[in-house]
Amino acid sequence: MNLFGTDTLVIEQPWGAGRHLFGTRYKTTALTEHGVPLATATDRGFLGPLRKLLRATGLSGRTTYDLAVTSPQGQVLLLVHKGAGKPPTRVSRPDGTVVGSVRREGRGAYALLDPHGQRLCSWTDVATFSAGAIAKGAGGRVRRDVLRLRPGTPEPVRSLAVAAALAFDVVRGIGTNHTSGGGFDFPTSA
Repeated sequence: MNLFGTDTLVIEQPWGAGRHLFGTRYKTTALTEHGVPLATATDRGFLGPLRKLLRATGLSGRTTYDLAVTSPQGQVLLLVHKGAGKPPTRVSRPDGTVVGSVRREGRGAYALLDPHGQRLCSWTDVATFSAGAIAKGAGGRVRRDVLRLRPGTPEPVRSLAVAAALAFDVVRGIGTNHTSGGGFDFPTSA
């Protein structure tokens, strides 16, 4: 079983006071429904002091993100990039070939776009996403999201939907700071 061969992904993100207040690096882990690790999405490279500082504030969601989605064996599966501000989140293969992008269209609405920016479909046309059950994970408390893809979802839509789920807080504009906007960013609906 691999990341693109399963229709249900459980996505865990470290969750706790220290992570909320001081965490500046992005990290999520995709698992099967039975807890088998499939991939991890993490920041690539050095963040630098200015970006670290901004990520600790309410501006975190507007900083750049350069994530690598890797298999448990360390093989890069996808690259996810979002520039400064509110541009679409670009998804590419490890060789740099652009798969497409994910654009926020409004509260809980996300469009999946082809490499030329043409709309392929809405994320909800091919997937259901439930964000936010707080649970005990292997390394402590985690926010556990669940992505259910429609069986038979074709490429590149499948890769875009998976990338959107793994980088959900980047796509929705929260980033790593969950305390901005008047209190903790408690789990919300997609």
